Amino acid sequence: MILLRPGLVPYGQALAWQLQLRQRLQEGRAHHPTGYLLCLEHPPVVTLGKRGRAEDIFGLDQLRDRGTQFFKIDRGGEATYHGPGQLVVYPVVRLDALGLGVVDLIRGLANSLSRALADFGLDADYDTDHPGLWTRTTPPRKIASVGMRVSGGVTTHGAAVNLINDLIPFSLFVPCGMPNAPVTRLLDHLDTPDGCNVEAFTERFLNHFAAFLDCQFEPLDLAPPPPEEAAPSMPL
Repeated sequence: MILLRPGLVPYGQALAWQLQLRQRLQEGRAHHPTGYLLCLEHPPVVTLGKRGRAEDIFGLDQLRDRGTQFFKIDRGGEATYHGPGQLVVYPVVRLDALGLGVVDLIRGLANSLSRALADFGLDADYDTDHPGLWTRTTPPRKIASVGMRVSGGVTTHGAAVNLINDLIPFSLFVPCGMPNAPVTRLLDHLDTPDGCNVEAFTERFLNHFAAFLDCQFEPLDLAPPPPEEAAPSMPL
């Protein structure tokens, strides 16, 4: 499987990139028959899934002041936020080539993130009723969101885990359709911030996800689409 780690990528370009890679897989032009894994970060953005509502974004002016973009997208679920310091993972893969169903892939992705969190000393479990990872604290707090789409046997979208990102934006909208849902980040559960960064966490996650998929990741220096090819944002 091809591994792409481009760093910070605006959401519109990353979305266009996923669609281009999906088309490559569907047309048999991919760099690897199983597909691609994108591990990256986004500048501030709120995305609304199929059930997301614009009225759920009640702190619109504050989010705009923070330079936040807004997108209505075709994944399941409602509203979530991405920003620097958060790892975002997009598996753009052929399910049949992996011998997996989408539920298997989602659980494997979530469990791999959970194991990476455990490597840093934080326990979190996947909740099927409220898709994502929730910490084993009182109360449980959401630390990762999960949402995917399958089209023509190929997946897009994926998961995002809060590591060292700003959590204030989550208080400016209804995250995942759950008013006042408590959210957290890995940094707030560590005795010392030493070693807590996106790169270190990504390495741990990749080890666990490769073991789940029983594959090796092949890094490829492939650039995302240019800004002029980015998916359009949503006017609010």
